Amino acid sequence: MRTRWKHPLAAALAATLVGLSLTALTTTPAQALQAAATHPFPTHTTYRTGVLPSASQATRDAAVQKQYDSWKANYLVHGCASNEYYVSTKGDGDATNNGPVSEGQGYGMNIVPLMAGYDANAQTEFNGLWQLVKDHKDQYGLMQWQLDGVSCKYYSGGTPDAATDGDLDIGYGLILADKQWGGYSADALGWLGSIYAHDVAPDGHLKCEDDGPNTDTRPSDHMLDHLRAFAAYDTAHDWNKVITRTEAVINEFTGAYSATGGLLSDFVVGADTTGPKPAPANYQESQPDNIVGYNSIRVPWHLGTDALLYGSPTTLAVAKKESACLKGESGGNPQKVYPHTKLDCTAYSTGDQAEEAGDSVGPAAMAAGDQAWTDTLWNYLGTNPFGDHYYGETIKTLVYLVMAGDYWSPTAASAPGNDFSLSASPAGATVTAGQSASTTVATAVTAGAAQSLTLTATGLPSGATAAFSPATVTAGSAATLTLTTNSSTPAGSYPVTVQATGASGSHTTSYTLTVTAIGSTCTPAQLLGNPGFEGGTTNAPWTTSSSLGFNPITKATTAEPAHGGSWIAWFDGNSAADTDTLAQTVTLPAGCTAATLSYWQHIDTTENTTTAKPDTFKVQLLGSTGSVLTTLATYSNLDKNTGYTQRTFNLSPYLGQTVTLKFTGTETDANGGTTDFTIDDAALTVS
Repeated sequence: MRTRWKHPLAAALAATLVGLSLTALTTTPAQALQAAATHPFPTHTTYRTGVLPSASQATRDAAVQKQYDSWKANYLVHGCASNEYYVSTKGDGDATNNGPVSEGQGYGMNIVPLMAGYDANAQTEFNGLWQLVKDHKDQYGLMQWQLDGVSCKYYSGGTPDAATDGDLDIGYGLILADKQWGGYSADALGWLGSIYAHDVAPDGHLKCEDDGPNTDTRPSDHMLDHLRAFAAYDTAHDWNKVITRTEAVINEFTGAYSATGGLLSDFVVGADTTGPKPAPANYQESQPDNIVGYNSIRVPWHLGTDALLYGSPTTLAVAKKESACLKGESGGNPQKVYPHTKLDCTAYSTGDQAEEAGDSVGPAAMAAGDQAWTDTLWNYLGTNPFGDHYYGETIKTLVYLVMAGDYWSPTAASAPGNDFSLSASPAGATVTAGQSASTTVATAVTAGAAQSLTLTATGLPSGATAAFSPATVTAGSAATLTLTTNSSTPAGSYPVTVQATGASGSHTTSYTLTVTAIGSTCTPAQLLGNPGFEGGTTNAPWTTSSSLGFNPITKATTAEPAHGGSWIAWFDGNSAADTDTLAQTVTLPAGCTAATLSYWQHIDTTENTTTAKPDTFKVQLLGSTGSVLTTLATYSNLDKNTGYTQRTFNLSPYLGQTVTLKFTGTETDANGGTTDFTIDDAALTVS
């Protein structure tokens, strides 16, 4: 990838570059029949270190499937030839006519084999992606890095050349395909030989491109998990030399320029010396290449993934630093992990934001063992607050696979064979300050043999203590956790993390402790203001936004009638790409024991699809900092209904907190249809 500078007008700029719609995926190239998948999705991986998100494995798998469906519908294109597929750069303007770049083609060749078994056409699609690569090689036998989306001719100026990141991902994708279906060994070995000959400098570090100098490198190319797979798969070349030198560059650079944060700049010069340093600003791109930018935001993802799969001391140490650095920069809010960050962990600019900056931190947070930060980042993956397109949504798909535990290595030795699960029942309780609550913490052997587990609890409010009986159990046994508050414990709802640690690693489960003040009472009430939107043009206390400038609170019509009264909240339906929001902040009383959100919803659509979800409607709760506490539900054009349906949600775990209820309707206008999301007569009751 060569150009990634974005600014507040990026979306408008990208829109002017988008000239043609994507070719619908209604036909497939003429390829061989699908082979049986050896590792069908979901293939769950036990990582060598770190933690997984607290969400259940089934929930994580479902989230990956949903993201993959969206990614495939929007970015996987059948063209230019009848036997080719490519990954479109739709929305980002990285190539004319939404064409492919080698970076994206490599991403696709990683994603598709990992989704085989879920996607029945995965091998056909992979073969089409690989065919396009073979049809567009440069003088060194590697993929031309940028192509027009209609003609598939080389788009950039000068002699066609290749970019190292795309080359590495394409090579890794071929190994994945060979382990998934078989039959790709010759292609994979030939491709790896070309990478070694042209993308590796004499001292072993990775060059930025195949025709570039031997003095610089791009840290976002430091995909050490790929390099370790290459070393195991291709013994004809000294990939261990590349691994050793890559780790040395990382250590030498961070030691000198980012000892605390472990950050690496977009480009590094002097990579062939023991003193690599940040490249000058505008070294290869029209942005400050001497800090973290749209290239190096990928480093926490790549190094975190290597640490998870291989437990490498180098990548684990750097991933821990990067996780803590970016958590500190953002105040724990992934939206404030800025795409341009100085090497001292402070933002270079806060005027540019992108979803992929926060998404990419997820694997590093997992490797660091930071459960709360991991869970926050996992929840953030389910959002796209800045409306990002190809780059952000494609990186998100790969990060989702890693964070879900569905990212298997084609060559890594098996992770520890023993494993266990952890659960708490009940999963929460409400007590008055000074009282206690108990739950049964159960463990079970999920793989291998039973092991000794040490139980701990974190996240308790002040004045509260946790006691396990017993504190150490053998997997398959249970313990009782007693949480005791005192009279000064402040009222509120507290997510307590219960962790069990054994020789194979750690697992966590959540328990919600809600504390009410002594003598506090609850007055049953409905808390939302203007719940039926009958305030008319006076939105308050709702706040609204629309990327097209329309107020979602509007007068009902014959086409979109009200459930009650004369006014509704109407999202999207403008036959154009649009994001509409409606939000209201409320305080849920700590003295109550139950809180319920309800509203009536109607969805109609002209989208002509039974699988794609180009239009979505999200219901979320935000915390006091604006971070997403939970996504209560996501609906799409596939959920169209006749008349109104009442939706209800339990908000009791959030009693004692001030939260923002937010509705977000997003229409991509990708398939030519339009979707109307309408809600009315909302209520948030407590008792």
